[in-house]
Amino acid sequence: MSRRELCSYRWDGTKWAIVTKSFHSELESKSSVNIGTNVKNTVPKANEPIRIATFNILADCFSWFIEMAIRSAERYEWLCNGIINLNPTIIGLNEVTITALQRLQECSFIRENYFITEIFDGNNNGNTNLLFPHWCVILSKLPLIEVFAISVSGRKREAIVGKVQLGSTIETCVYICAHHATPYKKVQNTQLRAQQIRDIIDVLVPLNHPFIIMGDLNLYYEFEDTIVIDNKLIDAWAQTHFSSKYPFNDKNIGYTFDALKNTLIPYYIPGACRQMRLDRILFSHGFPALAITPCTIWANEPIKSDDYLFPSDHFGLFIDIVLESTDNNKQSE
Repeated sequence: MSRRELCSYRWDGTKWAIVTKSFHSELESKSSVNIGTNVKNTVPKANEPIRIATFNILADCFSWFIEMAIRSAERYEWLCNGIINLNPTIIGLNEVTITALQRLQECSFIRENYFITEIFDGNNNGNTNLLFPHWCVILSKLPLIEVFAISVSGRKREAIVGKVQLGSTIETCVYICAHHATPYKKVQNTQLRAQQIRDIIDVLVPLNHPFIIMGDLNLYYEFEDTIVIDNKLIDAWAQTHFSSKYPFNDKNIGYTFDALKNTLIPYYIPGACRQMRLDRILFSHGFPALAITPCTIWANEPIKSDDYLFPSDHFGLFIDIVLESTDNNKQSE
């Protein structure tokens, strides 16, 4: 599968500006970076939690009668507040449309704290992503050293990858991939979803850094969990809820698409009753970090207690991790 180079953006006080190669060179030469803007982005200190999150926000580009039910303007207002309250170090978002992207770009908290892999400024003629109704976006408090897209089988929409440095040395660099897999329960689609994960791994493994693949992976069937085993991945939810040790042993299934709890779903999918674990955070084998607490579901309550509207038809996931101590890390502490 092919790789397409992209860039990242940061708020410079007046506009979202492209992060330059000179900034990346500066990052590689220093253990922490002061970029002279409002963005706060030093590398995490030793034992400082790193919060990794994912969320399919539910696009606003569907038919008018669906839009009447899903009320995107209200949901996107919640989205900015939801990110503020969650305060993730890195978050991957699925189904981001131009409208949603504009709301994110206007949020003062995001401007002050995050690098972003995509912007809309009204003049994005050469931007391939914006040719699609919705796409994946990564927000990161840590500088994005590299950003690129990976084409995947049977899908015009690409997976988006950012490289970040989690610790005080360049050896702690990892790749974060936001992916939105082919949906629906057709047998051929299960095969396609498995191939898409392999496509991403085939690009990331030769780079010789640990990685995370996360997002709405649309794993409808339990047997699709074989993609985790076959590719030697670690499922953050399964690993932190089905262990033998407390507090990682509550055996919570972790449905992220739950038509029995999420009252938004039946409003635009009449008769829906499915409960599925569609969304995942998958770590590469040997990822040098430890979970502080079990992987957690978020965006799983109605926006208003007396209303059916939820932030999305999906719930989000997040996990707090710390880097494992190494000889290099100890020397730098």
